[in-house]
Amino acid sequence: MTKILLNGQTVEADPKKPLIAACHEHGASVPHYCYHPGLKAVGSCRICQVEVKQGEMPPRIVVACRTPVAEGMIVNTEAGKAHDARRECLEFLLKNHPLDCPICDKAGECDLQDYAFAENQGEGRTVEPRRKLEKRKSLGDVIVLDEERCILCSRCVRFMEEVPKTPQLAVVGLGSRSTIATFMDRPLKGNYQGNLADVCPVGALTLKKFRFQARVWNLRKSLSTCAECSRGCSITVEVLRGKDVKRFRPRYNDKVNKWWMCDRGRFALERHVDVATGTTAGARIAGALVRGQGAQGLEPVESELGVAIAADMLVAHEARTVIASPFLTQEEAEVLLRVARALGTTPVFVSPAGDGLADALLHTGDPCPNRRGLTELGFGAASAADCAARLAASQVALVVGERAGELLAAELAALGASQRVALFDARALDAVAVKLQVGVPTHVEKSGTWINVDGHAGRLTIARAAPAGTRALTHSLQQLDTLLAAAAAGSATTAPAGGAR
Repeated sequence: MTKILLNGQTVEADPKKPLIAACHEHGASVPHYCYHPGLKAVGSCRICQVEVKQGEMPPRIVVACRTPVAEGMIVNTEAGKAHDARRECLEFLLKNHPLDCPICDKAGECDLQDYAFAENQGEGRTVEPRRKLEKRKSLGDVIVLDEERCILCSRCVRFMEEVPKTPQLAVVGLGSRSTIATFMDRPLKGNYQGNLADVCPVGALTLKKFRFQARVWNLRKSLSTCAECSRGCSITVEVLRGKDVKRFRPRYNDKVNKWWMCDRGRFALERHVDVATGTTAGARIAGALVRGQGAQGLEPVESELGVAIAADMLVAHEARTVIASPFLTQEEAEVLLRVARALGTTPVFVSPAGDGLADALLHTGDPCPNRRGLTELGFGAASAADCAARLAASQVALVVGERAGELLAAELAALGASQRVALFDARALDAVAVKLQVGVPTHVEKSGTWINVDGHAGRLTIARAAPAGTRALTHSLQQLDTLLAAAAAGSATTAPAGGAR
């Protein structure tokens, strides 16, 4: 490590990183646009200027992103000349930037707004008209470009070249005519386009699917883990006024995904646009649904009663099987493992085929976010065909976890009316063999842990409330375990009237 004097304090800086990184790591605020810690520094925006003194040389103003640290360097980020230089850069950038903050998706999290306020740069000295550039220019099915907002920081160009290594963007034109464009105006391709909206420091590149959907100050952000593959990228879940999930965004994790995430995970939002709670297929289950004797439909009951009926079904028959969803958390799986042992069976989890999107960057192609965690606990992996055989050979089946019904929809639909399935899932499934359904929270509505493909733990936190009457799956499984233990001890539970035996 290298020792430097930063704003009057001696600090240690990594010589492999530029000066701006040392400033940020030790709490010194230095504005930046073109610099990004995950990309090569180019020093094009010139706004990260600070005052530096080395040896007998007089202090000078330098760009911090292109300046290496040196032993004994004296750095002053708050020098008057540094602020003057930043204000001049801001005045230049604001010369052509439109004043459309009220309609810009980036408003509320835009660096240009923040820095203009912090540096007190509120007016310009030129009178020439702004450049007239193209608005709402489509760059493919993910990104839309507002050319007049672009400050030519080139982050987007460098991201495509350096991270997915599929260069598709360039700065075209000379001088005042420079703009960002795709090669030959072809649409962008790839599974990482959404990151362009993240790296853009202003509102030039925005997501088509998020555009005009919400104001960022109305979004509640919760730390969580992506559910769409076994990589388990660290993300934030952003919920509008406690209801709809509007954005998944990457959260820095040096051991898993750094600053990035794939589009498959970013746009997995349709699963969290809830159909109203009810008994129709695909609707969210609030409480539980039970199929009465001879009845074709499902009738709602409270969760506790639903779990009691499940216990009665399992106690009344000897040929049992337990199948878990690969979306179970470690905490849920540990309780389910106790339930399976009480039933005298070995649990398995559904292991669907890969999604064909595996790449060398993040996406593994394996749609099981907790495969490694479940395997380490002792759950076996079972294909859809294996699960079908298990279901057919059993009198009663316990199928547990988010998306379990979706993953086994065809297999459950193929069962006859004489077979009995207790399904603990978030959404209702119309299958005659499913005699009982108990609602569970989705992964944005619960806390817990997933273990990713490399063994790193990913935490889930509650981003929004589950439907009223829906209890945590660990709570329902603990109740089921207690009822089964009581039955084994001779305190058999009597099935409620109308229950599904």
